[in-house]
Amino acid sequence: MGPQFSFASRARLTICLGALLLALHPGAQAGSITGEVKFAGELPHRPPIKVTKDQDYCGQTVPNESYLIGPSFGVKNVVVYVDNPSRPVGTPVGEKERLLENHGCRFAPRILAMRLGEKLVVRNSDLKLHIVHSYAEKRTVFNLSLPFRGQRLDVTQRLTQPGLLQVNCDTHNWMRAYIHLFDHPFFSVTDESGYFFIADIPPGRYTLKAWHEGAGVQGREVVVSDQGEVGVNFTFGKPASP
Repeated sequence: MGPQFSFASRARLTICLGALLLALHPGAQAGSITGEVKFAGELPHRPPIKVTKDQDYCGQTVPNESYLIGPSFGVKNVVVYVDNPSRPVGTPVGEKERLLENHGCRFAPRILAMRLGEKLVVRNSDLKLHIVHSYAEKRTVFNLSLPFRGQRLDVTQRLTQPGLLQVNCDTHNWMRAYIHLFDHPFFSVTDESGYFFIADIPPGRYTLKAWHEGAGVQGREVVVSDQGEVGVNFTFGKPASP
C-alpha cells in the first residue's frame, strides 16, 4: 500500500499548492477596475501654440494637446491608478521597452505611465536638436542632448523612485510631456474615449486616483472582490481661474 496522509498533511499540501498557483497566476484570485473619465461644463479654450524657434521645420504652430476631449466628452491621457497598494505577489516587471519620442517638435506620447524597472528609451525622430530635460519637482532626473535624427538614449538607470516627472525640451519651450513612475502594475492611461481598465488587482479596499495635467487629481474609494469587476467613473471640469 502507498503512504497514508493525515488530514493535516493534506491541508498543508492544499495550502502550498494554492499559494504556488497564485504566485504563478496572480490573476487567479483578483478583480479589475474599469470605467470612463468624462468632461463636464464649458470646454477649455485650446488655441494652437505658437512656435518660437525652428519654424522652417516645426511650422508656425503646433496643436495644443493639454486637453484632448472626444465627441462624447471622454478625456484622453488621464492616468488612473491605485494609490499605495500593498505589494503584489507574482507580478514581475518584465522586459517591455517604453519609448518617449521627439516627433514633429512634440513629445509622443505626451503622457506616459510605466513601472520602475521597465526600460525607457528617448529617441529623436526630427532633423533638429532636442535637449530633453526631465524633472521630479525641481530636481533634474535626466538631461539629454539629441542632435541627430534616429538617435536613441536609454535612461532606465536614472529612474530610481516612483513619482511624477515633467519633461521639457530646453531648445523648444512649448514641448511638454509627463512620465508617471509606479512601483506596482495597477494603473492605466485613458484612450480617446476616456476609457480605462486595470486588471489583476488583489481583493481589498483601495483608493483609486485619476490625474490630469490641467484638471488636477480626483480620488474614489473602491472595494475589489476576487474575480469581480468594479465600475468607477470620474468627471473633470474646467479648473477655476487663479
